[in-house]
Amino acid sequence: MVLPRAPEPQRLLAAIRLFDPEAAPVDGGIAFGAGVRLAGPHPVTPDLAAKSNLPQGLAFVASDSGPFQNWLARGLARRFGGYAHLPQEFVADDPTEVVVVHTPRKVSPGELAARISAFIPGLVPDGPAEKDGSSFLTTPHMPINIRCDGPEVPSLRWLLPLALGPMRREPGLHGYRFGIAGQRDPRFVRLAATAALELAQGVGGVTTDLDRFRVFEPGDPGLYR
Repeated sequence: MVLPRAPEPQRLLAAIRLFDPEAAPVDGGIAFGAGVRLAGPHPVTPDLAAKSNLPQGLAFVASDSGPFQNWLARGLARRFGGYAHLPQEFVADDPTEVVVVHTPRKVSPGELAARISAFIPGLVPDGPAEKDGSSFLTTPHMPINIRCDGPEVPSLRWLLPLALGPMRREPGLHGYRFGIAGQRDPRFVRLAATAALELAQGVGGVTTDLDRFRVFEPGDPGLYR
């Protein structure tokens, strides 16, 4: 990851703690879960930029070789106006998804629709559940949909966000994925995020973006791609 300038250390640490609340400064960088360590900043000189096909600036390097380093780099680049260099094969996300609410209990379709009706009215089930147990809610009033995943859905349990903290160990974890069909209109992104945050607050859940960073407000830059 290359940033145009080095963030203030406390501001960088605060952003990383949206990814992993247990992140801590160590000698030469910041360490956190999944065996990841972020080192830097290292100057990217004009010569190095030309050889590596990178922009000039200050580089931060993550030690992990898996998707966690890619999510971390991508999320930090969005928040600090930088460039995420992702040499590893990336785990593909659903491009329609905006934000995910993780909850320690199941929220029925009726309860979910009632809790966020002020933001997304008219939510109804869209067809039967899929083989893996996922079900969908849609509304005729706007292109926002919600995929409801239970703990038996493999994609929910695989590589759970570090941002969940202790909730990662919840055996009955459920996920509610807010997505937008068609063009990613910022107005609908904000509306989906607002509804997701309302749901999370009401049911004791945690909201993350697709880079697995925790989201606390609908204007978070990690939601706008």
